[in-house]
Amino acid sequence: MLKFAVTDPVFPNLPAPTYLNTTHAAVNEDIPIHLSRLSLTGFRNHTNTELELRPGLTLFQGQNGHGKSNLLEAAYILAIAKSARSSHDRELVNWSLADTGGHMQVLGVGREGDQTIQTQIDVDVTAPGSSSGSPGFRKGLRVNGIKRSAIDFVGNLNIVFFEADDLEIIHGSPGRRRRYLDILISQSDPAYLKSLQRYGQVVTQRNQLLRRIREGVSEENELAFWDERLSYEGARVTDSRRRSVDGLNEHAVPAHTELSSGDKLKLEYRPRITASSDDRPEVGIMTAEMIEQEMKCTLPNLRRREIAQGVTVIGPHRDDLEIRLNDNPAGNFASRGQSRTIALSLKLAEAVFVTNSTGRTPVLALDDILSELDLERRRRVLEAATKHEQVLLTSTEHGIVPQEFLETADIYTVMNGRVTQGTIANTSTAEVVGGND
Repeated sequence: MLKFAVTDPVFPNLPAPTYLNTTHAAVNEDIPIHLSRLSLTGFRNHTNTELELRPGLTLFQGQNGHGKSNLLEAAYILAIAKSARSSHDRELVNWSLADTGGHMQVLGVGREGDQTIQTQIDVDVTAPGSSSGSPGFRKGLRVNGIKRSAIDFVGNLNIVFFEADDLEIIHGSPGRRRRYLDILISQSDPAYLKSLQRYGQVVTQRNQLLRRIREGVSEENELAFWDERLSYEGARVTDSRRRSVDGLNEHAVPAHTELSSGDKLKLEYRPRITASSDDRPEVGIMTAEMIEQEMKCTLPNLRRREIAQGVTVIGPHRDDLEIRLNDNPAGNFASRGQSRTIALSLKLAEAVFVTNSTGRTPVLALDDILSELDLERRRRVLEAATKHEQVLLTSTEHGIVPQEFLETADIYTVMNGRVTQGTIANTSTAEVVGGND
């Protein structure tokens, strides 16, 4: 969500996909945004890349390992303040900087009509010293040149990102699905990210206390305070996730029906707020206060078990998102092609969820989205995606994008960290030194 000092700007309304209802309570008109500039310095194999981007479809083509995916990863970092592909910032830095020291920067400019916002991430790299033997990394976040915390950075620019690893939303662990929901909600609700952080701190403190009680260092009655905090913060996280899954269901199901020619998709949030994991509490009719009370009543019944294990066994950190295809668990029964279609449906629904929550249509960044899809399904995916203001798309295969979409697209070729396109791109890059696509 772009944040400007200008009040009530008037921008043209972007037509929404035909199967999606874009009505939202807070905003009467959806405002299209696009990423007008992307600048990379020392980011993976892009040593110095400058791109001026336009609304509509932008295609980055080239072989694997040359830097296409890195461009979309960089754009997404500007939305969520960290990489979706790497857990450590040092993996984002060009190998030459890790050896010699220097500066990495990812900078983007989002545009709403005549209004712009600049977000950037800087990493200062200190060359390996004689004492530590390894390079040092210092990260900074800025919005319009002003330093920001991660909480204040996330949500200034909204981007929905699809990558091959998103199939893990279907086949991976519950933690992967929780992370998907957390990123989705955080982009549109800064308060949620703060609540999630507070909840994580409560779980950490409570687990430490449980272990101290088990060791005979602390008293059991000390848990009363942390039970209260766990129930309060956990209920707020659970309620936000429950409502987000309701929104995803509303849009992902019809999107999936169109993309799959009739397969039935169902999403169900499975919160862990009762003593047994087999229980299915009706959270759809519960308020945050009711969820809080349920957790408070459950915790005393788990006291002996939690002390013995030294961990908190209920709460949002144990929740799951159940994905069913034709009434069967998708993780067990969906083929790779079906899983890709489910993931694409979730991403299209995610874009509408963000639009409904913020009033602004997000940029779609789709990495290798068309592989393993037949021609008709590729057309359906692109018809749905290109109804959004801006789509950044990568592909390794020539001819995989139907001709009717290429006629209005900006097409770039990426090779060894260099991006070329004629008059649109203004790219100056050194030879690739390191980094992965």
